[in-house]
Amino acid sequence: MSKTMREVGIYRKRFPRVSETFITEPALNLSKYDPIFIACTLLKEVAFRNISINQSDFLNIKQLIYLITRSPHLFGHSGLLNNLDLIHAHFGPDGVYAMALAEKLKIPLIVSFWGYDITINRRKIWSYGAPLYYQLILHEKELKEKASAFLVLSNFLRKKLIEQGYPEKKIILYNPGINIRKFSPRTEEADERFILCVGRHTEKKGIDTLLRAFARIYKKHPNVSLIQVGAGDLTAELHALSQKLGISQYVRFVGAKPHDEVQKLMRNAEIFALPSQMAENGDCEGMPFAILEACASGIPVVSTWHSGIPEAILDGETGFLVSEKDDVALAEKLDILLSDRALSKQMGQRGREYVCELFDIHKQTIKLEAIYDSVLGIK
Repeated sequence: MSKTMREVGIYRKRFPRVSETFITEPALNLSKYDPIFIACTLLKEVAFRNISINQSDFLNIKQLIYLITRSPHLFGHSGLLNNLDLIHAHFGPDGVYAMALAEKLKIPLIVSFWGYDITINRRKIWSYGAPLYYQLILHEKELKEKASAFLVLSNFLRKKLIEQGYPEKKIILYNPGINIRKFSPRTEEADERFILCVGRHTEKKGIDTLLRAFARIYKKHPNVSLIQVGAGDLTAELHALSQKLGISQYVRFVGAKPHDEVQKLMRNAEIFALPSQMAENGDCEGMPFAILEACASGIPVVSTWHSGIPEAILDGETGFLVSEKDDVALAEKLDILLSDRALSKQMGQRGREYVCELFDIHKQTIKLEAIYDSVLGIK
């Protein structure tokens, strides 16, 4: 490690999670800052320098105490922490935990909000029985005052933070982008025709709407299947719906997959579909990275007028957007693209251009390091 490089602590209470490449990928691309991951619970070994409470907590007692108290002293006296220049926490609830550590170390704190952490109904949080959410409610006012900056993916989330009383002058629009070299268009014809959906089995992903839409068109396109990547609380319900709709032999639920396997599926898919929607508790998307990855892979996207998605998809140019929960409109747009493969290819190419222009992770990481510099007063 170069001694001239500054060090940023990247905080995530539980790390790593397979779906959170939007945290690890930017860290891999940093050139002016050395990342050190800080976690209460390290779920598996990672390629980054790291410190976690569970590394010396055989009975999970320290982690439980930390969950309740947020005490930074439970991290011990690691030299990795003493050399940090700032901390960047991911998700609002994690921000209130990282805030205590940043105060102890007397360094600035940056917090990224990703979606649910600002859109979820604060009044309903009390009913969840989760200490993590209680800490957010109890310390959110303090977080607004003490954090140096709040990063958001989209103007939609920026508006939500302002509505919740976050200081407008501290909110910075920043999207980490994606690796446009890793996600790129295929050069040969695919072996099979399929629509791809990547999303956890939660209410806000709207996968039930996609199944209903596909049921409307599968007979017209009998050589097209639907591949769904993901898992979650609604898995059994979605499988049952597929059976009820009579489409189970055309739908493949493949479960959660590593990033490299998703990449291969993206490259060979004909269309990417994700009809996101607002959940009953207010939970919304930020801007699904799978949508950007699909665009980078040169395939058109069919999604919804939801949250920050219209900032990622140009309706009628890089894909189509329909209203939330509208399986009729969704089916119509899928049918158009399956029937007109020249249009599908044209939209895919335009999507690739758009993502390369605005969401290239290498360009976006330069912006992130400029934000770090700004918070530290470096010119």
